[in-house]
This record gives sequence, C-alpha cells and structure tokens, in this order.
Amino acid sequence: MTEKSKVSYESKLASKCQGVASCLSYNGPKHEAEAKHILHEASHVLDSHAIRVHQKVDGLLMIDARGKCRYMTWRERIARWLLGGTMEIRP
Repeated sequence: MTEKSKVSYESKLASKCQGVASCLSYNGPKHEAEAKHILHEASHVLDSHAIRVHQKVDGLLMIDARGKCRYMTWRERIARWLLGGTMEIRP
C-alpha cells in the first residue's frame, strides 16, 4: 500500500473542510463566521473517526488523525476481540 492510499476518505474530507475554513473569517459577515465555525467542527468530528490502534505495554492505544490518544476501555477491547479486530472503532 502506498502512503496516499492509507489516508481515509474521512480524513481527506476533514482536510478539505479545514482548507475552506481557512479562507473564511470570523470578522466578516455573521453567516461567514458561522460557516467557518461549522467547517472547523465538521473537520474535527471527521478526523476523530480515523483511528489507529497500537499495542503498547500498558494496553491498546488509540490515536486519532489529530494526534489525540487514549487507551481502550475494557468494553472496547472485548468488542474488538469478539469481532476479530476488524471493526471500526468510533469513540
């Protein structure tokens, strides 16, 4: 797999939302500020859905596309084990 094919559709869409939001201003008309806020919020939600799981000494570490990380809860670990590790993990 190439590096480009590893990037999910949601992550690409989030990057596009951020790009469009960077062209808008909070100091402009009210609808422009609201659009910028909504685009930033949408990109955050989309990036939080792209999660990688790494095995660490302390447990399974989940890292989202924005770099935020946390360890999996017991429920998430059991669900991942029951489903064979093929599920998408959405916090």
